[in-house]
Order: sequence, then C-alpha cells, then structure tokens
Amino acid sequence: MLKKRTLIMVICLFFTCLVFAVNFEIGFQGFYDFEEFNDRIGVKIYHLAPNFDFVADIGFYSDDKYSFYESDYYFDHYFLIENGYITFRSFNNNIKFSSGIKDLQDEINSPYSLFFSSEKISQPYLELGYEDEHMFYDTRWIQLVSSSNNYFDEPKSMNYKTYGLKFGDFRFGYQDAVVYNREFDFFYLFNPLPVYFSQEIRASENIMPWAEKSKNDNSLMGFFIDYDKPTYYFYSQILVDDLNTNRFFYPEKDQNPDKIAFSSGITFKTSAGNFGLHGALATQYTFEPGGGPSYTVYPLNKYYDKIINYKENYIGYKYGENAASVLVDYLYTYKNRFDIYSSFETVFSGSKSPTKNIAPTHFLDEDTLEKSFIYTISANLYFKFFELNASAHVGKIFNELTYDDTNDCFVPSNTDKDLLNVDLGFKVKF
Repeated sequence: MLKKRTLIMVICLFFTCLVFAVNFEIGFQGFYDFEEFNDRIGVKIYHLAPNFDFVADIGFYSDDKYSFYESDYYFDHYFLIENGYITFRSFNNNIKFSSGIKDLQDEINSPYSLFFSSEKISQPYLELGYEDEHMFYDTRWIQLVSSSNNYFDEPKSMNYKTYGLKFGDFRFGYQDAVVYNREFDFFYLFNPLPVYFSQEIRASENIMPWAEKSKNDNSLMGFFIDYDKPTYYFYSQILVDDLNTNRFFYPEKDQNPDKIAFSSGITFKTSAGNFGLHGALATQYTFEPGGGPSYTVYPLNKYYDKIINYKENYIGYKYGENAASVLVDYLYTYKNRFDIYSSFETVFSGSKSPTKNIAPTHFLDEDTLEKSFIYTISANLYFKFFELNASAHVGKIFNELTYDDTNDCFVPSNTDKDLLNVDLGFKVKF
C-alpha cells in the first residue's frame, strides 16, 4: 500500500512542478566495486531566483549503510534528506537569510577545505549573511546532535563566523568556529564579535553578574586568502585548534599539542582546460576535544554497534588529523555540452582518535602509515532535459586504517586494499 503511495506522491510532485514552474529532477546512479552493485535514486525539486531559493533534494540508497525500519516500503532503500532549505536575499542581494538542511560549504573552493569538509555533510542550520563590493560577513548556527537523539546522551551544536575584505579579485578573511554540548547559543549567533570575546565575557571565573557556569566550549580560528582571476584561482587557508605557548613561557610544565591544519592550491584556467594542484596537512589531535567537544559531527566513533567513518564525522578537513594529501586534477568543459574530469591523489594518514583527547604534538611520525593512491576519471554529457554521467576510481590503499575498539581510535593495519569503483547514471530534468 505504501509503495503505491510513494509512486502517487512522486507523480503529484511532478505535476505540481509543471503547474507552479518549479524545477524537478529525477536521477539514477549505479555503483559497482569488487563486491557488489548498489544504486542511488535522487529526487530534487528546486526554484532558484535572484531573491529566493527553494531546494528539496532526497536521495534513496540501497547500500545497507543504515538500517531503515520502513525500507520494505521503499523497495529496500533508505533515504537521506541531502538538501532541504530556503534562502531569502534583499533586493540588492547584500543581505541573506537561509535555513533548513544543507550541505554546508567553506569559503574557499578546494577539495581540502578546513572548516567545512569537501565531503557531503548535510546538517540543520540557520544562516545570516551580508556582502557588498568591499566586505562580507556570515554567521551560522548548525545542529549536530539533537537533544532527543537515540544514541548519544548530550546535544551538540556549533556556530561559525566569517569576516572578510574584498579588493577586486582578492579576498582576505578570518574564520572562527565553536562547538558546544547544548542545542543553541543566542550569544554566539547574533553577537558579531569573534568567538573568543563571546567566551571570555561569560567565563565563570569573572566576578560579573552575567558570568555563566563553565561550558567547556571548544573553539577554533583561522584565516584564508584567495585570488580569482580569469586565468587562475589561488587560495591558502590555515586553521588553528590550539598552540603550545607553554614551550615559551613554561617549558618545565606539561606541553599541550600544536593542533594546526593548512591547505593551499592553485588552478590554472586555460583554453585547453583547468589544471589544478592542491595540498593539505593537519597535525595529530587537530579537531579533537581540548576540554570541550571535538570538532566532529558526532561525539563518539560508534553508535549502536556500527563504526562511523571518520571522513563522515570530521566537520573540517576530510582526512582529519595526522594526515597529509596532494591532488592534481584536470577539468575540460565544452560549451556546456560535456565535461571530462581527471585527478590523481596521494594521501598519508596516521592514527586518528577524532573524539578522544590526547597529547602532545605529533605528525606522521609512526613506523606504519596508511598510504593511498587513487586515480579518478569522470565524464558528463548534457542535453536540454537529460544528463548522462560516468566515473571510475582506481587505486590502492596500503596499511588501511581500521578501528581499534580497545583504544577508541583508527590505526594503520597490515591490510592492503585494492580500489575499483565504477559509477554510471543519468538525470532527467523538467
């Protein structure tokens, strides 16, 4: 009965889009690796206008990654709300308000962005922003774990701010973020000052009538620059989770770790295509708890009896702490008719404990490291109402990271893994 309802619902959505001039997309994608074939069915409704955006994007998956109690009614699929948000802009496009569930993006266009991962991590959010020809400002509240979560005891949320200046094609910006174990913090969202001041003015040690009990919030800060010219795009970004100042002032005392990440890259735009070079690194224990919550979506590495993939848990740099990566890529587009993309990536990773606090400073200094070498190629063909796509990932992982339940961390193993993933799909647009 519910299968019939699902079909009827899709048909109703289709005719609603026709009547109200809303765009509608439905797509299918098949995934094959060495072991099995899985698919994704995507349904997207959207309306993009100068002053208003409406996006509803749902993906149905057959890979059994999650256990969905009504999967029988969706042909043995579970679904994810990948995007579902609205955005309002002022008539001159200076002011923006946006809310819903969204795959949140960083300020820089990079496969190795540091404050928000280039992996798709969609979360509920509320965003306010302003931008003109000289400056830009953005403040976001993001829910990570709700207070009614079935697997984790405490709620978890974060706030993020960006302050930036624009000089023609050049941008310079300051970024900060704070993670805390509660649902919402009015002060962080609406106070335009950086997080540091919002934390210090409310510290429990202050003898002030508004001082609050210690919250153990975990804050991070950083800077970025980018330069977007017709012939090239260059960026650099740094994230500072913690610095060991004891080495200068109290060398005889315990030394906390330096928790730093750095990313940089350049893309050359030519008539023969775009050629890119990107690199990033993060010291060990970056993003981990430092007296407060970790810079991860979830507070633990496991829920129920399932291990959470660390690439889907880190909010920032997708390879997390104790890692370094380099990627070279190429993109060619022909008159919006087709494009072809190719890349080769090398990644070195050491032990990671995303939700566990450990010290002192380390960076890829273990005897055994995970080493991955991955080649990717993809192509897309575009027609007026139709799109075809194909991609393949080929490579090898040496000493693959595996989860150590006893020590609650991911460690290099003695296992090597061959990679072969082939994706084929199509999309129909109305």
